Amino acid sequence: METLFELKNIFLYSNDFPILNNISLSIPAACSTVITGHSGCGKSTLLKVLAGIMLPDAGEVFYLNSNLHTMSEKQTHEFKKINGFAFQDSALWANKNIFENLSLPLHFHFPELSKQEILSKVQKVLTFVNLMDSMYLRPAELSIGERKLVSMMRAVICDPTIVFMDDPTTTIDQEMRKKILTLMKNLKHNRASLVMVTNDPEIIASMCDYLVLLKQGMLIAAGPFEEIKKSQNEEVRAILSSVFENANTFDQDILDLLNQ
Repeated sequence: METLFELKNIFLYSNDFPILNNISLSIPAACSTVITGHSGCGKSTLLKVLAGIMLPDAGEVFYLNSNLHTMSEKQTHEFKKINGFAFQDSALWANKNIFENLSLPLHFHFPELSKQEILSKVQKVLTFVNLMDSMYLRPAELSIGERKLVSMMRAVICDPTIVFMDDPTTTIDQEMRKKILTLMKNLKHNRASLVMVTNDPEIIASMCDYLVLLKQGMLIAAGPFEEIKKSQNEEVRAILSSVFENANTFDQDILDLLNQ
C-alpha cells in the first residue's frame, strides 16, 4: 500500500505531560484508517497532528514524502485544498449562518465558482442531511447533533481526497447516523483516504482497513485490521475487547476475542 502519511518520533506535551509519546507510524493511502483507544489516550491530538492542525514539539510529519511543516506556501495550500476535517465539537463560526459556514471553504479554495455554483453545492450537502430549512440559521440555533452534521458536510463540500473525522457518530441520532455512515461508505467507494478517531464498534467492524491503537499517548499497535484483531498481544486484546463489548454485530474473530 502507498504511504500517505508518515510520522517519525512524534512528541507533544501539555504542561510537561506527554500527550503523544515517541510515535512513529505510517498511514496508507486510499484506505479507511481508524485511530482508537481509551478516553484520553491522545487520539484526537494524533489526528490533528496528521492533518497539520497541531504542531508536535518534536518529530516529523511527512505527507507523500514531503515534510508537512516545511512545505512551501503553494504546497500547503494544495494540501489543505484536497483534505477536509470534521471536528468533534463542530468548530463552526458562531457569527456566520450555516450557508456562510459551508461556503467559506468553497470561496477560499475555488474562487472561480459563481454564486449560483456555490449555492448549488451548499444546497446539495444540506439536502443530504435534511437541513435545508436551517441554511440561514446560526449554529447556536441548531442542536449539537445538527451542528456536527454541518461540520461533516463542510469537511466534504470541496470533494476532498483525504477526510479527517473526529468521533463522527457521537451526539447524533440514529437517522443521521445512517446518513453519516452512507456518506463514509460513498467516500470509501470513491477511494478517498479516510482517517478517523472513533470507538464506535460498528464503524470499526464495517469500515476499518487499517487500525491504530493508542494507550496513554503511546502507540500499542498499527496495521491491517484483519491482522490486528487476531493479535495475541494482551494490551491489544484488552483495548479491542473494551471497544467491541457493546457491539451489536461481530465476525468470528471478534467473537473469539470477546469470549477469551
